[in-house]
Order: sequence, then C-alpha cells, then structure tokens
Amino acid sequence: MENASWPTVPWDNITKTSTEAEDLENNYIAHTRNLVLKVIHIVLGTLGVIDNLFVIVVFVLFIKITEKVFNARLHFKC
Repeated sequence: MENASWPTVPWDNITKTSTEAEDLENNYIAHTRNLVLKVIHIVLGTLGVIDNLFVIVVFVLFIKITEKVFNARLHFKC
C-alpha cells in the first residue's frame, strides 16, 4: 500500500517553520548570489570603460590621420 500521508506532505512543507540550518543555507546562497552579481557588475563596468577608452583612442587617431592627409594634399598642391 502507498504512503497514506503523502497528500499532507506539501501542506507540511508550507506550514512548518524552517530550521536554523535551512536559514543559514538560504543566507549563504543569498550572499553568494549577491557576490556573483557584484563581480558581474564590476566586469561589465570595466569592459564598458575600456570600450569607451578604445573609442576615444580611435577618434584621436582618426583626427591625426586626417590632419596628415590634409597636410599631404596641401603639400602636393604647392
């Protein structure tokens, strides 16, 4: 015969209070989750800063190359 108490198991899980061990485990999981999210935010923020610096460097190099081309065209016209 099957376990007669099976239908009450979900209700027991809902109504009983958690133990200290479960609370500690939940706090550990929450702390780990927060730590992982902080690391992800730091990595993404760092990549964003590096990407912006790369764009600035490309822009500066573009300006320098444009000046060289412009000066070369003026030099050849004279």
